[in-house]
Order: sequence, then C-alpha cells, then structure tokens
Amino acid sequence: MDRPKSPSLDPDLEALRRCRQGDRQAFAELVERHQNGVFRLIHRWVGQKERAEELAQDVFLKAFRDLSNFREESKFSTWIYQITLNRCRDYWRSQRRGSEKSFVHEAIHSQPSEDPSPETEAVSLGEAGRLRQALDELPGIYRDALSLRYFGDRNYEEMSEISGEGVSNLKMRVARGLAQLRKKLEELK
Repeated sequence: MDRPKSPSLDPDLEALRRCRQGDRQAFAELVERHQNGVFRLIHRWVGQKERAEELAQDVFLKAFRDLSNFREESKFSTWIYQITLNRCRDYWRSQRRGSEKSFVHEAIHSQPSEDPSPETEAVSLGEAGRLRQALDELPGIYRDALSLRYFGDRNYEEMSEISGEGVSNLKMRVARGLAQLRKKLEELK
C-alpha cells in the first residue's frame, strides 16, 4: 500500500498546507488537478453532464469546508474520492426516494450525445441506457465497487483506502458485481 509522500514530494499536501494558511489559489490547484477524475466518476453515476458538474462543485465545496478534517494519513485524492462516492450515493438515494423513475432512466432521456450520426446516437444511447439501468439494479456494494474500479479508474489499493474495505473483499465485490451486471444486461436485451 502506498504511503503518503513527504510534503516536499506531494504537490497535493503542499497545496493543502498553503490552503490552510489562507492561500485560495492553492485550493484552485487542487481542484484543477482532481476535477476531471471527480467529474468522470460522478458523470458515470448520473449520466447528465450538467447534473454531474453541479455535484462535482458540491464535492469540492464540501472538501473546502472540511479541510480541517483532512488528517493527511492518506492521499488527498483518496479523501476527495471518498467525498465524491458519498455524494454520488446521497444523490442516488435522493433520486430513488424522490421519483418513481430512477435517476438512470432520467439520464437516459436527457443525455446529449457528441456523435452527430443519428443511427450511432440511437445505438449508443440504447447501450448506455441498458448499462445504467443494469447498474441501477445492482446492490449498492457492487455498484460502488464497480464505479470506483471502472468509472473512477482506481486500483484496488486506492479503492481500499477510499472505502475502508480490504483489497480481497473489493476484488470479490468487483467480480460478483461484474457477474451480476452481465446477467442483468442479458435480461435487458
């Protein structure tokens, strides 16, 4: 497992320390360094670019407010992904409670495609919709593990730091989650 680097070698820790001393530009550096990964993970959960942008802003706002709670026992990226995953879970639960349609189904119908071909767009939206629906139907422990592994591009050690779960447990969840996802995708054909 990676140990946090010394502050002189870890630009995140150096920026955090400067931020805690009142340097707002230091926090902007952290946002710039991590915004793409945070956005990508959220966008995979919610499917809507605008909503993902809003939720990513929420994540960084929470991180800024809670800087004093970061104990530097792990990497900043681990901490920000914990916040991101928790925000995604909160959003998912609120959508499940607040609507008869899940956020996945809403995302399918409002997700813009960057592909100009109508035929390709229809196929792409159909596949993305099936994937989102299948993910939506997975138990949370499998959805979280798959999201971190494939949408968040995290390795198992990073996933362990973020979730507090053991690496072997996470590998099992990813394997079982993939098996259930394949089964659900077959059912949705």
